[in-house]
Amino acid sequence: MTTTYSLTYFDARGRAEPIRLLLSYAGVAFEDRGLDYAGWAKEKSDSPLGQAPYLVEKTDGQARAIPQSMAILRHLARVHGLDGKDENERLTADVAAETANDLRSAFAMLRYSPAWADDAAKAKFAGETAPTHLARLDKLLGDKTYFASSVALWADFLIFDALEGLTNTWSDILAKFPRLSAFSNRVSELPQLKTYLATRRPAG
Repeated sequence: MTTTYSLTYFDARGRAEPIRLLLSYAGVAFEDRGLDYAGWAKEKSDSPLGQAPYLVEKTDGQARAIPQSMAILRHLARVHGLDGKDENERLTADVAAETANDLRSAFAMLRYSPAWADDAAKAKFAGETAPTHLARLDKLLGDKTYFASSVALWADFLIFDALEGLTNTWSDILAKFPRLSAFSNRVSELPQLKTYLATRRPAG
């Protein structure tokens, strides 16, 4: 049985980045289709929900298109053994991932609003909003190597991407959270990600 993957998203990291990280870590080859907005406009009506990203998974000639980034992540994690070895790890990963999504949503509300041009609004987010979410993630991580297991699982890539979104804007935002900073460095140094991280799209 042979399975191939084609991931369609905009020509940016965005919501597709944790998926790319997971596939790269798992050593799974995939077509990484980064479209500009004109290209997406032509393909949007053919996508499963009119949204990106979506993944086309083809096994022995049978293809299915999978929408929703979190559904894609969880599906790939199950298929490639990155969802946890038991229910405790799977539940722990889910809690950590949803906590990271709270942070991602809060940041997106700032990043894609007129407030992004307001230095005071950005400073308030970095000084008040982000630390609230980071403290929750720090509590979940504790002194562990990864959030749910002794090895990296799917949730770790989602969290790594969420943290990176912040540090790309505020390089010192993890200064008060050394455990999260060490976690981020640990993921970035995984040998399985070396090639992908060295050649991926620049941060937007």
